[in-house]
Amino acid sequence: MDGDFSSLLQTIPPTRIAMICKNFLLLAFLAILVGCGARGPNSPFVPPPFDPEKESVEARLQELLADPTSQYTTIEEYHIGPGDELAISLLGRPDILGERLEDGQRFRITVTDSPTVTLPYIGAIRVHGKTATQLEKELTIAFADFVRNPVPLVTVEKSFQNRIAVLGTVRSPGRFNLETGDTLLEVIFRAGGLTFGGRTGGLAPGRYLKVYRHKVPTADRVSLSLEELLEKLDGDVEKLGRQEIIIPIEDFINAGELAWNIQMMPGDIVYIPPAGTVFVHGRVEEPGVVFLGPSLRTVTQAIAERGGNRIGAESVVEVVRTAPGEDPESFYLNMRRMQLRKDQDFLLRDGDEIFVYTHFGRAVLEFINAIFQTSIRAGASATYNPQ
Repeated sequence: MDGDFSSLLQTIPPTRIAMICKNFLLLAFLAILVGCGARGPNSPFVPPPFDPEKESVEARLQELLADPTSQYTTIEEYHIGPGDELAISLLGRPDILGERLEDGQRFRITVTDSPTVTLPYIGAIRVHGKTATQLEKELTIAFADFVRNPVPLVTVEKSFQNRIAVLGTVRSPGRFNLETGDTLLEVIFRAGGLTFGGRTGGLAPGRYLKVYRHKVPTADRVSLSLEELLEKLDGDVEKLGRQEIIIPIEDFINAGELAWNIQMMPGDIVYIPPAGTVFVHGRVEEPGVVFLGPSLRTVTQAIAERGGNRIGAESVVEVVRTAPGEDPESFYLNMRRMQLRKDQDFLLRDGDEIFVYTHFGRAVLEFINAIFQTSIRAGASATYNPQ
């Protein structure tokens, strides 16, 4: 059969073979031209949605820096509250506070929800909302009836109020004691730093981290009753909650704009949400999942992460976004125009799916190119002679 085909091929004039090849290439070229105007599956082009969060965050920068509470170089003196462990001693008179302990003269007590603690001789004394210095002054007056020139010492051994929480995409999330002068960058490092993930998998941070801060000062929060707080705040319950401070990770961490490196406050919660993942389908080199991050968040970046479009890919891609409880929404985007910066790139969200469709004409060209490349490799392999 192969011999018959070879004989038949030899009977065709070379000019005829050249004409057949020329016509075949012309048809492929025409198919490409016909498909060039295609956008997507019967749908108009939709420009990428505007990202209002970035503008609002940048607008708040000056407001944040103007807030004196965000620029403290030392944290406020600690106010005692529930959960704290106190060590109390009287210099020279350890017998007053009970049996001598291993360290000689320290009386330890854990503060409860009750605003008072009970001490030998003087009985109940209020501790909620007071600093160690204020409590020492009151103990000096109280013990003066039993000790000549008493010198009490109060130490907060373990502080419950003076702690912060770091959650989200850090290596060691948890609660940490707040030290004098701690900034946002320092507490992130204390939690092990960010987990940037990558193509091999793992969580990566989103575009923004969030700091949740008490609106009410620590002293008021631990010393005043709810009724007293509401009276002080003119009955505005909303002021009892937390304010949300939004900080762009790319500007703060990647670009090193330390204006965002705010001072931390007792009770702050730092949350670095994960950017999430998207899935790239269709005519790309390596279809699959893409882990988003501060520097990987757009359609062109996600497709490049999966090796880029193949020759036979349609210029317009579809992004399908499904919000909880809502029908899927499709956006049709021109990849070539975005790559040439004629259109704004599209910001992705967790759970988005990118569909790269096949362009008929370009698929034919891709097929011809594959045959051509295979022929070249086969020819090179046949002529290779290591001798």
